[in-house]
Amino acid sequence: MGKNKGMKEIEKYLPKGWEAKAKEKGALLRSRHIKTAEELLALNMLYITNDGSFQMASLGMKLAKGIELNKNAAYKRIRGSWRWLRSMAEELCAEQGASIRKPAFLGEKKVILADASDETTKGKEKSTWRLHYAFDLFNFSADQMKLTGIETGEKLSNYEIREDEIWIADRIYCTMSGIEYVVSKGGDYVIRFKSKAFNLYDEKGERIELLSFLRGLRALENTDMRCFYRLETKEMRPIRIVAMKKEESALEESKQKMKRKVSKKQEKPVYEETVELNEYVVLVTSLEYTNEQIIELYRARWQIEQVFYRLKSLFGYGGNFSMFVKHMSCFSLQDLSWGTD
Repeated sequence: MGKNKGMKEIEKYLPKGWEAKAKEKGALLRSRHIKTAEELLALNMLYITNDGSFQMASLGMKLAKGIELNKNAAYKRIRGSWRWLRSMAEELCAEQGASIRKPAFLGEKKVILADASDETTKGKEKSTWRLHYAFDLFNFSADQMKLTGIETGEKLSNYEIREDEIWIADRIYCTMSGIEYVVSKGGDYVIRFKSKAFNLYDEKGERIELLSFLRGLRALENTDMRCFYRLETKEMRPIRIVAMKKEESALEESKQKMKRKVSKKQEKPVYEETVELNEYVVLVTSLEYTNEQIIELYRARWQIEQVFYRLKSLFGYGGNFSMFVKHMSCFSLQDLSWGTD
């Protein structure tokens, strides 16, 4: 059967050689039922647009293409397509300038972004779940994920930390225990500093007033400081502060965001010191890169926000939560397969 108008339109946007890549990436090794790359792409599209149902994908192929295959055959073909689909996505991102190139200064180090998102199930008996997610920035893939109850806090110890990894996280992860955990596993970190998280000290053990150190900065100017934090055992551990003052537009935006959170009772009224500290991007790190390189790494954290957006749009997280849990039950980080049937 010939290609329909919809498939012809889709193929206009695919990278050159996409059909040959189906065999190269092992997606089209057998020709039974699904004989061409175009048919395999149609099967995957039907799967995605039918809430991840292999049954509906197989039925769609019968109706649209006259191809009969059961849901188990559809499952195997879709599961075997991920390397091919990923290669096409990577090429498209590169063509459109959407991919992030790994800076040379990182060498062999991996960069992992950590975050979590809470969602409440609908219905009479509501329950809230928390998805803990670690994203490999330059491989552009899921590294780790865990679905827990709300009682499990957002902390770095939820993840497996490995040597030669740099973990990037927002201020909720800024705790001494989290920092200690990353370092104990041989990893490094870049974390947004949280006001009141812990005190900072100089080499003489005198407490440092961070704001007095930052107030001389001009917009977009950065600085760093070597200091220490003190464990409950009184042991002093080294830490580096890298900070940059926000530009006026970003400063106003963050002020409005803080006001909205307080008005919605998502946060308690904040201290004046916290408000002033919010005029700066303040990071804690174990790395010895330049200030600009540290700030560049942290700026990449927005990518994990896009990951949660994709989870919500593709797999029902945040909307049809029960559907998302079904996807999670069939999810493999190794082969990136999903299913609901």
